[in-house]
Amino acid sequence: MTRSRKRAISETENNNNASMADSGAGGPARKTARADTAAAAGASSSGADSAAVDKVRLHFNSTPGQVLTLGEGDTGQLGLGDEVLGRKRPAKVDGLSNVVQAVAGGMHTVCLTADGVVYTFGCNDEQALGRSTSEDGSEYLPGQVGEGLPDPAEDPVVHISAGDSHTAAVTRTGRLYLWGTFRDSNGIIGLTRAKEVSARPIQLEFPEPGVRVAKTASGACHVVCLTRDGRVFTLGCGEQGQLGRVNERLAGAHGGRNGMQLFLGPREVRIRGSPYFTDVWAGAYVSFAKSAKKGAIYAWGLNNYYQLGTGDLENKFFPALATEFSGKQWREVSTGQHHTVALDEAGQVYSIGRGEYGRLGRGPDRQESSGRLEPIGGVLASLACRQVSCATACSFCVAETDGSAYAWGMGSNKQLGHGDEDEDAFLPGRIEGKQLEGVRVLSVSGGGQHTVMLVAPRAAKVDAPAGAVSAAASASAGDDATRPSAPSTASGVVSATPTVAITAPAAVSATPT
Repeated sequence: MTRSRKRAISETENNNNASMADSGAGGPARKTARADTAAAAGASSSGADSAAVDKVRLHFNSTPGQVLTLGEGDTGQLGLGDEVLGRKRPAKVDGLSNVVQAVAGGMHTVCLTADGVVYTFGCNDEQALGRSTSEDGSEYLPGQVGEGLPDPAEDPVVHISAGDSHTAAVTRTGRLYLWGTFRDSNGIIGLTRAKEVSARPIQLEFPEPGVRVAKTASGACHVVCLTRDGRVFTLGCGEQGQLGRVNERLAGAHGGRNGMQLFLGPREVRIRGSPYFTDVWAGAYVSFAKSAKKGAIYAWGLNNYYQLGTGDLENKFFPALATEFSGKQWREVSTGQHHTVALDEAGQVYSIGRGEYGRLGRGPDRQESSGRLEPIGGVLASLACRQVSCATACSFCVAETDGSAYAWGMGSNKQLGHGDEDEDAFLPGRIEGKQLEGVRVLSVSGGGQHTVMLVAPRAAKVDAPAGAVSAAASASAGDDATRPSAPSTASGVVSATPTVAITAPAAVSATPT
């Protein structure tokens, strides 16, 4: 067992004893990856025929790029080999090319190429890499996930997400594959059945035939699925309400008579009054869904620092309208351990939740927790952004105009890419480094202790900002509508397909405090 995994498990054990000690906006804070448990209420009712015509399709980035990593890397999550266990500035990951998506899990990294091939590196203690790492040091370098996934020439992967100990992949035809496992406060709960730890991808079976997945979002130990007909399904740990369909009593009793299949079998989240959904996001212990009805944002899960935007401090075990998001249209939502960062359609970045260590980006004099979703000032006040992401206790965004990237929050894991090694950043600062010269950043993804960046030459034509495309607008696109495009050979310019940015998992230790 690697020392970082031992550290995470040790923190989990400590968290079990401290779960009530750090339970609210005014409670004490520690510079570790932790979160709280509590209680809540919710809503219900909605549904759709799985055989219905697609209501929404999401187009993902098709601009191929190079992967850069920084932060702590003692379990191989940087992909730089077993002699590089930490970097304070972005470093190039060799052995990867034409990458269109790169996401950080808790202690591993997942990359997707333009031709639909998945590569992983990092901690494999609970099989989150989906491949053998029996060869000494192989987890420290990128390796292809092959066995268990369909032939990329026939059904390529078009979307990926990653959590603490699991990875998810969606194919062009809408099949969902998972590998690794989920955990709760007592340890491993399983993946698709109790106590299962899968070293190879498993195709997820839904409770009804014909379900086609458009996108997944991974929290620390749960997965949110958006189907092509606009429904939302969840599976994984539900202790803090993050599944949005298991009440507090059953969540604390491991499903009661239903057992763990209540959590591990994908089931629909029903929200009264919403016809269907156009996007989903997940943080460590929370979930968000964007309704087709006026773009309303619904949220559920851990809410001990106002991170859901519902105006209170109660956990939500069923979807609740996130009133702090009212009045604007939202492009992306990302949540860390205890805070949330959101991007509106105008490119403005907002934050809400826990404020310690600068993760809200409001300056050194405003580190208190906040229940108000406020725009972030400083350098971001004059920038339009295209993507946001949260790590455990820090935040990131990518500027639309020049492709620069910015980071703020806790600096003790070298994740920020600017300032001194252990210095917290209370306002957004530009990520710096030699590998960022002459390139523009396509995306940033925050993990438990590391940061993953995808960059492309500055001259390359990049995709439009994140956004959902309705079925009416893409009805003629067929199944290829969600497949990443290969780069054009003409003038070295890549196709400019609309892109939906991938929300990075908040990636913290499996048990909140």
